[in-house]
Amino acid sequence: MKPRAIWLIGKSVLIESIRRREIYAIVLIACLIIGTVMTLDFFGLEGLTKFYRETALTIMSITTALTVIVLAARQLPREFTNRTIYPLLAKPVSRLTFLFGKLLGVMLAAAFCFALFMTVYVIGSYYLHGAIPWPLFAQYIYLQLVSMLILATLSFWLSMILNLDAAITIAVIFYLTAATFTSITTYIYHLVGPAQRAILLICNYALPQLTLFDLSEKTVHDEVWHPLSLGVMTALTAYALVFAALYFSLAMLSFRRRPL
Repeated sequence: MKPRAIWLIGKSVLIESIRRREIYAIVLIACLIIGTVMTLDFFGLEGLTKFYRETALTIMSITTALTVIVLAARQLPREFTNRTIYPLLAKPVSRLTFLFGKLLGVMLAAAFCFALFMTVYVIGSYYLHGAIPWPLFAQYIYLQLVSMLILATLSFWLSMILNLDAAITIAVIFYLTAATFTSITTYIYHLVGPAQRAILLICNYALPQLTLFDLSEKTVHDEVWHPLSLGVMTALTAYALVFAALYFSLAMLSFRRRPL
């Protein structure tokens, strides 16, 4: 792989994402929804700060995740549709380098989008006179970006084996139902038979548990929760990298088999 080529491809994805202004539109819509919550301040309701923080973090996390899914899923199909992939791969750029560059670009765009959201969040928190637990908040941001890596690689793989609409739909459904699936699995595990338990265990280990990376509630209720230890953060990072590497490898395998 060539680091410079990876950087140039990633940079082009980031620049294109910024120029298309889709990120700004998404951030604006989310901010309008969050701003509606902040107007409750005029009524002097107690606990508004925590309500704002919890609502804002939830909206921002979901919106960023959906942005990453759509952006990642359309990267490779669009290259084939527009036939822009042919001159790129005709140069001394391998498919692996190309895919790494695309992934880097998607993650840079995700970081840019999330940075805009976090700027709004911090300003809103201070406006409502709410203190921000910076160590826990930094861990929240880091783990959110780590979870976005899983979604990006998953979307790459799905876009290689399905059409674009199906890839986006499945990735979105997976993301939106991840927390519900975890809760249901925990609840019904002791209510089913051995065969069903085995299936639940397989699903539990075969699918990434995205709820593990969500520290939004802990960030809001920082008077109860403390920052995670280095060991826990390391374990979560390793857990995410395993799934990201798996999905990236599957995407790369499908990409190699795709005729040019």
